[in-house]
Amino acid sequence: MQLFDNSYVESMNEIVGNSGALLFIKKFADDIEAGIARKPLMIHGATGTGKTLAAHTLARERSWNVIEMNAGDYRDRQSIERLLRSASNSRSVFGQRNLIIFDEIDELAGKNDSGASGAILDLLSNSKSPIIFIANNMWEQSISFLRGRTDNVEFRRLGMADIRAVLRNVLAKLGENVSENTIETIAKVSYGDARSALNDLLVMIGSDESTIESIGLRDRKTDIFNALDKVFLSYTVAGPLRALASTDTDNDMMINWIDENIPLRYRKLEDIHGAYQALAMATVFHSRASRANYYVYWRYMSALMSAGVALAKSQTPDTARRYSFPKRISYLSSSKQVRKGEIEIARKLQKRIHLSVREIRFSAMQLLSNMARRALDGDAENEEVYDFFMNKFELTRAEVKYLAGRQVAYQAL
Repeated sequence: MQLFDNSYVESMNEIVGNSGALLFIKKFADDIEAGIARKPLMIHGATGTGKTLAAHTLARERSWNVIEMNAGDYRDRQSIERLLRSASNSRSVFGQRNLIIFDEIDELAGKNDSGASGAILDLLSNSKSPIIFIANNMWEQSISFLRGRTDNVEFRRLGMADIRAVLRNVLAKLGENVSENTIETIAKVSYGDARSALNDLLVMIGSDESTIESIGLRDRKTDIFNALDKVFLSYTVAGPLRALASTDTDNDMMINWIDENIPLRYRKLEDIHGAYQALAMATVFHSRASRANYYVYWRYMSALMSAGVALAKSQTPDTARRYSFPKRISYLSSSKQVRKGEIEIARKLQKRIHLSVREIRFSAMQLLSNMARRALDGDAENEEVYDFFMNKFELTRAEVKYLAGRQVAYQAL
């Protein structure tokens, strides 16, 4: 599932970047329609470069019917044969040409695929329909049986100018606007990953400009949304584990993202309960690793927060709703100046109150807040109150006013 689905591009000419690869794919389609036999295509390259988009746009442009399989379907021979029994025919029941797409084919489970690779080879021998395989890594050992049986098409990462063009095209289609600074920031941190950039754009549409800080936190090899897709949509252990291992997003941030989006993806209460149980145990091992400086515990943490959450579901997850940015992270970002001010006050108070800054913020500061509020109640300009706090704690007039209006909610920060 992608936050922006493939329907926002209607023509191959609208796809930005990788022009040589796109010409090769168009020639493949031209030959198929002319009755010329062609090997299946193996479209490969980094995440977010337009591989799946190109395959679906090709089908839409040519009015071909798509039969698609992804990582969750590659279980055994029976699964593949059941889904593709009719798909191998050259036409659908409505007379459209069928296009068979194997997305994430490099997620095939290798020696444990229970006959899936054999079923795919049988399909290559007997299918009358064109076939496209899509992979991040075409050299994965589990799909070595396809080498020499496909024409390989590489998609490379997009340049910043291409990413900016993609963002502006989508904004125009959506009738939305964001600042040029936002577009530039998203393009910089996308590392050539258009899907990542589009998902970042959706976060920013309608958001406060300060939210752009959260985009910069995601300096990663694999986009966080792709990692979330692997966790929530996979039915295997290997896929989610590999996704979390290949992203540079830190563990705390990933736990927050998974926590926020479990109820958006899973439909059954039992599935939600199981996913949160796995995530809760992941946080236990995360804490143990930090306290004991024994980071072997991260193995268990990673397995629980990825495969544990993935395997908690008993039915197909909801893919209609977009991912939600963690509310806790948004709150921390928006309250950054407040926390900075509180820390400055707490450091002044440390001269008289011999506690840590954290303890002062969570206990002593609330007592002083109540004192200031009551002292200024009915007379906000009472100079005696400000003089007292200045002489006793070296607090400025603005800091005393802040204490008087301080909200208890900030103690949770």
